[in-house]
Amino acid sequence: MVLKYTSLKQKDLDYLTFILRNGIVTAKQICVKFEEPTLTRVYSRVRKLMAKGLVKYERIAPKVGVYFGSREARDVTNADVTVPSKATIYTIQHALLMNDLLLFHEFLFEKEGIEFQYQTEREIRFKALGQGSQPNRLQEYNQIRDRIPDAIFVIKKRDGTPIRVWVELELNKKDRKRYDEKFKLFDDLLLNGQFDQIRYFTNLVQIKNAVNKAKRKLINDSKVVVRDIPEEILNDRWEEVKSSGKN
Repeated sequence: MVLKYTSLKQKDLDYLTFILRNGIVTAKQICVKFEEPTLTRVYSRVRKLMAKGLVKYERIAPKVGVYFGSREARDVTNADVTVPSKATIYTIQHALLMNDLLLFHEFLFEKEGIEFQYQTEREIRFKALGQGSQPNRLQEYNQIRDRIPDAIFVIKKRDGTPIRVWVELELNKKDRKRYDEKFKLFDDLLLNGQFDQIRYFTNLVQIKNAVNKAKRKLINDSKVVVRDIPEEILNDRWEEVKSSGKN
């Protein structure tokens, strides 16, 4: 896109790309991502994008308001992502916490001088389903949703070797059958080298126990790890992530 012939600035496109990649974001997450000095700066730029029909806002609870991109925004940025038609309270906690995890690791690896990239669920879903009518795509997604990770991390080791990590953020315990089916998939992915690690994030003991029990059946069980959701993001202590990082 040639910015010379539009009223959009590069920062506008950066905002749009971040919103589209992550699907649903808060003003605070935009502020953290771009290290803006105040939320006022975020609100000002987002209002400009909303006026152009590129960003939508929805208040889904008294203290929770979120932004998401429009299809016009996807055309402007050429982002290969699926675009949500609305935000719902049923999926919002998982989506926003996943955003925080991505931001946390982005800051962490940058601080440690390690090359890090990620793919969001929106990007992975688009690649798997492509474009099409909304009802058909939703039906297709429901059929393959357990085969789509919440994110993919690509972490480069010091010697330049990339490590591909399938990431799951688990907030609710699933039934045993569903874990068994998913871990069969993990076994295949690890054996054929498509992924180097499966990483679960959860703070619930029952989920940790379920994952650890399910992975015992895998040949590469050591490549499935369970980690706590970092306290820094749960308690909104972003200054600690940016200043010192965490091992």
